This record gives sequence, C-alpha cells and structure tokens, in this order.
Amino acid sequence: MNLLFVTEMPIEARDKMLYAALHLFTSKGFKETSVLEIVEKARVSKTTFYQTYGSKEEMLAALCRQLAEEIIEDVEETVKREDKISEKAYVGIRRYIEICEIWKTAAKLLLIDSVGVSQTVEKVRREAYHRFAVLLYQTVQGAMPASVPDQEVVVVSQAMVGAINEVVIQNLFESESTMDLDRIARLLNRIVVGAYVNLSL
Repeated sequence: MNLLFVTEMPIEARDKMLYAALHLFTSKGFKETSVLEIVEKARVSKTTFYQTYGSKEEMLAALCRQLAEEIIEDVEETVKREDKISEKAYVGIRRYIEICEIWKTAAKLLLIDSVGVSQTVEKVRREAYHRFAVLLYQTVQGAMPASVPDQEVVVVSQAMVGAINEVVIQNLFESESTMDLDRIARLLNRIVVGAYVNLSL
C-alpha cells in the first residue's frame, strides 16, 4: 500500500490502522489522538492494534518509516530517469520539495511533529535522513575525481540533506508566503553542485 496515494480506507488491518493514524495524527496531532480513536476510525479491535504495534509510539515509528520509504522511492525513480548528474540533483531536489508541498501534512509529521516523540521514532527519522544522504551520495559519487576522499563526499551528502530539509521546513511550514518550487529547487541545486565541485578544487 502506498499511503501517500491512498484516498479510501484500505482492506488489510495493518494498512487500515496506518491510514487512520495518518489522518488523525495530521489533523488532530499525535499527542491529542488516542488509540481508541485510531481503532474506531480503522474499524479494528484494540487487540488487533496492540498485537500489531504494541503502542501509539511504535505505530508512529511504523507510519514514519512507511512515509519516508514512499518518498525516497519516488525521488529515486525521478532521479533515475535523468542522464546528466546536474539534472539528476535538480529533479531529485525538486521532486522531494514537490512531495512535501503536495502532502504537506504528511511531510510536517515526518519533519516536525514526530521530533522528540520517542527514541524509536527518532531512530526511524535518522534512518530516513541517512537513506536520503546515501541517495545523494550515489547520485554524485561516480562523477567525483578519484582524488576526493570518499568520506568527504559522504559528509557533504549528509550536510546537503540537512540543508534541504531545513529549507523545506522554513519555506513550507514557517513562512506566510507561497513557496516558489522551481526557484528554490534551482537555488538548492546550485548550492549542492557547488558543494561537490568545491571538494575537487
């Protein structure tokens, strides 16, 4: 099941609970949503909930993992369709920002609302950041001169993911103005490409 694209209640119990939780967490908030509300919306029993997740925090971790996986896979597919390295970076960044804009409440849940909920959720968030950094690293690694240490490319990839997420947070969730998707994606692409180019100087 692809949570970002599902518009009706799924059939499987696990998917129904994730779907219900996504809608409740993004409309009411994680803390304000009870397990009872989740099972009622999903039309499953509390027993089914606790057999599957164990706790509301564990469910949030599963939900964040699923959303991150879907976003990463979508961005990865977008990047694969391009041939030029500079275009790969641009379309990947643009698609990521576009997903965050289209599914704003899900992106907010991942990037802001899930922060500090529990160590399990934080671990999932860190894994998602790591996956994005690996995707960025794999995109540029083949184009880097052999003289550039691999670890430096890894560190720059990690820094770029942090920077991109911070730009999304400030422009999508904390700004009153409308985000210019193309302008921000092109600017971020210049920064990302520039960071890698500076490694080889």
